[in-house]
Amino acid sequence: MFATLGRRTALHAARRTAQQQAKRRMGGGAAAAPEWTGIDKVVRGYFPKDEDMVVAISGGYLGLFLLFKIKSALSGSPEEEAAPAAAAPAASAGEIPDVDSEEFGAFLESEENVAKLVESFEK
Repeated sequence: MFATLGRRTALHAARRTAQQQAKRRMGGGAAAAPEWTGIDKVVRGYFPKDEDMVVAISGGYLGLFLLFKIKSALSGSPEEEAAPAAAAPAASAGEIPDVDSEEFGAFLESEENVAKLVESFEK
């Protein structure tokens, strides 16, 4: 009795597995290779798989990029030395110097100058 039940269960499980695998195939086995014509036929002669085409196209773009970089590095103009910056005219006694200038630190040492700076912010 148990042997018959075990055989039936195993047979039923095998059928179910076969049915599930058939459902997963989504349309059958491998598709037939397409017939290439024109330039596609010539290119596919060298690169038959899609993966080969991806590598070839990526390599082509990388090669163009590298050629451009090498060309621009070789033909680039030599950098000229930067001309020394012209000395800024010293601020007169009544003006507030630029914040980026070296004179600004000396300007802030006086209480009167700090008051001028605060007044200019309030305007």
